[in-house]
Amino acid sequence: MSTLVDTELSGTRGLVRVALRLDRWRTVVWAVAVAGLTQVSVSAITELYSTPESRAGRAQLISSPAATALAGPGYGLDDYTVGAMTANELGLWIMVPVGIMALLTVTRHLRAAEEDGRLELVRSAPVGRDAPVVAGLAAAVVATLAVGVLTFLALLTTELDAVGSAALVGGVVMVGLVFAGVSAVTSQLTAHGRTASSLAMAVLGVAFLLRAVGDVRGPESTSVLTWLSPFGWAQATRAYVDERFWPLAIGVVAAALLVGGAFWLAGRRDLGTGLLAERLGRPRATDRLTGMFALTLRRQLGAIVSWGAGIVLSGALIGLLAGELVDYVDDEPQLAQMFPDGPGGVIASAFALYTVFLAVMAAAYASTAVGAARSEELVTRGALVLAGPVSRTRWLGSQVGLAGLAAAVIMLLTGLVMGLTANASLGSDGHLAELVGASAVTLPAIGCVLGLAVVVLGVAPRAFGLVWAYVTYVGVVGLFGGLLPDGSDVLSPFTYTPQLPAEAMDWPPVLLLTVAAAALISAGLAAFRRRDVVG
Repeated sequence: MSTLVDTELSGTRGLVRVALRLDRWRTVVWAVAVAGLTQVSVSAITELYSTPESRAGRAQLISSPAATALAGPGYGLDDYTVGAMTANELGLWIMVPVGIMALLTVTRHLRAAEEDGRLELVRSAPVGRDAPVVAGLAAAVVATLAVGVLTFLALLTTELDAVGSAALVGGVVMVGLVFAGVSAVTSQLTAHGRTASSLAMAVLGVAFLLRAVGDVRGPESTSVLTWLSPFGWAQATRAYVDERFWPLAIGVVAAALLVGGAFWLAGRRDLGTGLLAERLGRPRATDRLTGMFALTLRRQLGAIVSWGAGIVLSGALIGLLAGELVDYVDDEPQLAQMFPDGPGGVIASAFALYTVFLAVMAAAYASTAVGAARSEELVTRGALVLAGPVSRTRWLGSQVGLAGLAAAVIMLLTGLVMGLTANASLGSDGHLAELVGASAVTLPAIGCVLGLAVVVLGVAPRAFGLVWAYVTYVGVVGLFGGLLPDGSDVLSPFTYTPQLPAEAMDWPPVLLLTVAAAALISAGLAAFRRRDVVG
C-alpha cells in the first residue's frame, strides 16, 4: 500500500514548487488588492457612520429584502456596530472574488495544463497520477491563505477586534477552499479547461442564489437553502456579533469530500480525457458553423449561457423584490434618506445600484472571454489557426467582438426581465423601458473593462491576472462607492455612467466612454499584432 501511494504521489514536491513559483505574482496581486480594498472600505465605514444614529439608519436599510438578497442575513442589526456593518455589507463581496480566484487557480494547473499537453510531458517523468492534483490544490490553498492572512492583518490596522476579524477571514478562506475542491472535481469531468472553469463558476452562481433566496425566505440563516451554500456557512459565523466558528467546519468537511472525490475521479479516466462523454460533431460543418466568429461562438457558448443565466436570474430576483422594498420603506420612512435624491425616488435609486452590480458581472464575463483567447494562445491552437489565412486582428477581433456582443445581449435581456418582474411586483407598467435603458447605458463602461482586458492581453499577457484585480476593484467601488474616500472610484468607468433611472440621462459621458472603449480595444488589437503569438 505504501509503495502504491508513493507511486501515485511521486514528484509531488517538485510540482508544488513549480506551481507556487508560476503563481507567485498572481497571488501577490490578489492578496494586496483584496486586503487593500478591505482596509480602505472599513476605514471609510468607520468615518462615515461614526454615530449610533447613522448606523441604526443603515441597519434598517440592510434589513430590507432586496439588501438581504445581495448582502446577507444581517446579524447584529439591533446594535449595528462598524464590525457588524463590515461583515454584513462587505464580507460577501470579499468571498465571491476569492472563490473565483481559487477555482481558476485549480483549473489552470489541472485541466488547462492537461489540455495543452504540458501535463503529458510532466507525466512522462517519474510523476504519479495524483501529484498534479495535489500541486494544483496546493497553489489554490496557498493563494487563499495569503489573501486571508493579509486581509486579517489589514483588519487589525482598523478598530475592529481580532476575534471578529478571525471569524470573517475564516469564512473567506473556507469559501476559497470549497471552490478549489469544486474546481478539482469539474476538472475531472471535462476535457477542456474552459468548460471546467465554466462548470465551477456555475456552481458558484447557484451557491450565491441559494443563499440569496434562503436569506430572504428565512431571516438570520434559518432557511434550509442558506445552509446548502458555502456563502451561508461563512456568514453564519456571525463575525463581530457573537462569533461562532463551528459553521467553518462544514466547509472544511465539504472541501475535503470534494478533494477526495477529485482524486477518486482522477483514477477513473485516461490522461487527456474527461468523464463526461463529448458529443461527436457532424462529418461536415454547415455554412453557419464556418468562419472565426462561428468557431468562437461554438467554443464560448457554454460560458455565455452559464454567465448569462446567472446575471439574468439575479436581475429577475431584484425585480421581484422591488415591491417588498417599497413596502419596507413605507413602513420606515426614514430609510428614504439613505438613498440619493432622484426623479424616481427610493426604488429608482435601488434599481440604479443593482444595475451597476449586474453590469460588473457582465464585465467579469467579458474578461473571462478575453482570458479564453489567452488560453487558446497558450495551448497553441491559436498558432494553428493563425498559420492559415487568418489575420491576428480577425482571430482576436472575433473573440473580442463576440464577448462584447454577448455582454450587451445579456445586459439588455437582464434589463428586460428585471423590468417585467418589477412591473409585476410593483403593480405598474412604467419600469420595463426605464430598466432596459438603465441596462443599455452601462454598455460603454462594460466596453471599457473589455478594452482594458484586450490591452493587457496585447501588451503584457503574462500579467492577465491584473484584469481580475481590476474587475474586483470596479465591483467594490460600484457597490460601496458612497462609503469610500473621495476619489477612490476615479478609475472605474461606472463612476461616469448616468445612474439610470435615479438620475437624468447625460449623453456626453456615455459618448466619451464609448470612444474610450473603442480606443482601448483598438490599442489592444494593435499591440497583439506586434508581439509574439505566445508571449
